[in-house]
This record gives sequence, C-alpha cells and structure tokens, in this order.
Amino acid sequence: MTLTPATTPNGHSSEPESRRTVTLRKPTDPPRFPAKPYELPAMPKRDIRMSVATGKPIPREWLAQLLALHSEQERIGVPRDPATFSQMEGLVMSEAMLAAEEARDHGADRLGELVDHAAVLKGEMSTTRAELDRLEQQPIVGMNGDTILASRATERMATVSAKITEERDAGNLKHRRVPLWLHNFSTWAALLDFPVLLHFVTQVFNVDLASLSSGNGAAWGESLIPLITATVFALLGTAAVAIGLKFFGRDLKGYKDDHGGVAAPGGWARTIPLLFVSLASLLAIGAGIVMAYRVVSDSLAAGNGVTSAMILGVFFAVVVVTVNVVVFMTYFRDGSLQTDEIGHLATQLEPIQKIRVQLQERIDNLAVQLPPIELKAERVYAATLAKIGTPLKGADQLRLLARSYHQGCGAEATFTFSQGGSGSNLLAPQVTVNYAVLDQLMERLAELVTVDNAPADEAAKPSDEPASTALVPSGSADADSSADDLGGEW
Repeated sequence: MTLTPATTPNGHSSEPESRRTVTLRKPTDPPRFPAKPYELPAMPKRDIRMSVATGKPIPREWLAQLLALHSEQERIGVPRDPATFSQMEGLVMSEAMLAAEEARDHGADRLGELVDHAAVLKGEMSTTRAELDRLEQQPIVGMNGDTILASRATERMATVSAKITEERDAGNLKHRRVPLWLHNFSTWAALLDFPVLLHFVTQVFNVDLASLSSGNGAAWGESLIPLITATVFALLGTAAVAIGLKFFGRDLKGYKDDHGGVAAPGGWARTIPLLFVSLASLLAIGAGIVMAYRVVSDSLAAGNGVTSAMILGVFFAVVVVTVNVVVFMTYFRDGSLQTDEIGHLATQLEPIQKIRVQLQERIDNLAVQLPPIELKAERVYAATLAKIGTPLKGADQLRLLARSYHQGCGAEATFTFSQGGSGSNLLAPQVTVNYAVLDQLMERLAELVTVDNAPADEAAKPSDEPASTALVPSGSADADSSADDLGGEW
C-alpha cells in the first residue's frame, strides 16, 4: 500500500513534490534496518562530566533520566521504530502529560472563577434591568385623582407637551409661565395683610394694646377675649385674601382664551367666572379700603392735615390693591390647565425618574467590569496553553537527546505537522492533552460579555475549531488537524 504525502515531513507547506511512494509496514514485518549486528554506542564520559559541571550538553536535571533511557535501550538490544515509545519513554511522556493536565486544570480553575464573576455581574445586570423595566408599571396619581401607570403618564406628558409647543409656536399666549420668584412673593405678600388687619380689628374691638404691653393685669382681664376675637378675625381676613385670590386665579385659568384673557362661556355657565372675578376684585379693593382707612386715621391722630392723610391713604390703598392683583394674576397667568397637568405628572414621576437614573448608572457600572474580565481570561487562556505545551515539548527534548546517544531509533528525527493542537508536541508520535474545557469556558465567558442587543444565536455560536483529543498518534488525521499556538517553537 502506498501514500503520496502532500507536504514535507516538518509540517510546512511547500510546492507539490514529484510523486513518490511510501511503504507501510506491518507490525510483523522484519526491521527495516540493515541486517547487521546491533551495537549500542556508549555514553561519552566527557559529556557526562561536562553536564555534571556545567549543565551542558545535558541539563543536570535530565542526566539521570537520560542515563536510564540509554540503559533501557541497551536492555532492548535491537533497533526499534522511531514512531513508537519504549516503556521508559512512555513513562517520561506520561509524566509530561500529567504536568500538562495539572496546568490545564489550574487554568480551568482560574477561568472558572472569572466566568463565575462575570455570571454574577451579568445576573446583577439582569436583575437591575428587570427592576428598571418594572418602573414603567409603577402606579401614580393622575391629574384627576385617578391611578395610572408611569408609562401612560409619560405618554400623556409627551402628548400634552407636543400640543402646548404647537400652540405656542402658533402665537397662543395662554400657556405662558410666571417666574418662580413671583410665586414666592405672592405667598409672603399675603402675610403682610395680617398685622394691618390685626391692628385695625383691635381698634374696632377696643383692645387696649398699650396696657397689655405694660403688663397690667386688669387690662389683660378686660382685653383678653377681645384680643383673641381680633386675632381670629385678622387671621380670617388674611386667609380670605390670600387663599381666595389664589383660588380664584387658579380656577379662572380654565377660562383663558388664546390671548391670555378670561373668556366667559355663554348662558348660565358664565355665572361662575363672573362671580370669581367680582369676588377677587372686591377682596383686593376691600383690602385697599382697610389700608386707606388705617393710614388716614393714624395720620389724623398724629396731627397731620387731612390732605396729607388722604394722599397717604390713597397711595397705600393703591399699593395694597396692586399687591393683591399681582397675587391674583400670578396664579391666573401662570400657564394653563395643560401646563398644570404636565407639572402634576412631572412631580409624580420625579421619584421614579431618580430611581431610573440610579438603576441605569448601576447597570453601566456593572457593564464596564465585563470587558476587563474577558481580557484577563484571554491572558489566562493563552498562558495556560503555553504551560500545557511546555512539559510535552520538554519530554520530546529529553527523548531526542537520549535517542541521539543510543541511536536505537535511527539517526533521523521524525516531526509531525506543525498545525497540531496547541498543547501538542512536534516529535512523532504526537501527544496532546484535551483542553476542550478551556474552550468551553471561554465560549461561556464570551456569551456573558456579549452585548445584550446582539442576537442570542450569534452570541452562543459554537467554535468551528475541533477540540483536541487525549492521546493522538502521529499518523492520524486528528493529529494533523490540531493547532499549535506556539508556532512549532519548543
């Protein structure tokens, strides 16, 4: 039976050679060596002495094994096929395979830790992303007191906001907003009416403030009840002005036309806006009249003329009316029912939005930890493959060195193809260690690190590279197809 090799024996591709035949021998065929007595070369004493002294040409740690291999060949006593192991060569190779498997297992443990870490991070990301998705289903209170989902509220805000923007671009003025400082001013301005009203009402109920301030017990007994009554009426008047003006202004906001004015509807429906406008006007004017009366009376009591008292009274009356009008208009001119709805929904969604930002930041922080884990795993993978190949290639070197001295396998070394497995050696017969577990761990890590929006079948796509076998003869097809990541260097 004959075969035609496609490449040279050292594994490098070359130009097609001329056809030649290779004879395959059976185990029962006689040896292919010349029929002459076999003479085992003796170990050079000089090499042994130099190796003991300097570690060359035989490393010191190899010397005992090399002498044992030489003695074994002496016991065998006949030449043998280079493609077979002797018993002690098999022992040397078995020890190398054990060391390679230990390196593989150690690398698998380190990769497993990295995979577990990545799985924990990916699990936290999935849990956080699920919490982020559930935020859309959180119930909130709508503008009308109803309960709606956060997702529906967000859609409603987008719809109303788009409508407001469209109307404002068309020149509509009813959606104008009032600055925040005016809201703060209107809140505190209403409180300024309280001391004025309190002083006015105490005069009406004849409360002797001078005696009360001096600590006169009799005055306190006579004026305590009038003082409490005056305080209650002053609080009532202040609340009526403050709350009334704010309520009227906010409610009349629903009757605003496109130009920002009050558009009273027809029929009986116009009664409510007209009533609110009338009451708001009476409150503002009434507060002005009270202020004018208080200023005029105090001015006359101080001995000032009537003219100056009237001028001061009218001025401060106008001031009070203006302040009250500002309070009313602050709430009337501040936006529309649509802007109020957006403000209400925004207030309800604000806590949910803060949680959403926090969860998204957590996902981002977890995601940035995955690529470094993958890079570290790639370094561990490459280092483990190198450690797997190192003892096997060391065993090959020991066999080559021993055979070079006893010449029991001929003067030529037979090398396998260099595209063998990454844990393989280059000397026939080829020996490899199964490192498929490393590939599986790297594939699992790649799935964990893969971006979520990538197709699942693409992330879980198996590797096209076949896994190496446990022990592959040099002449088999699997030995020729396994890869050598060390590029044949040993």
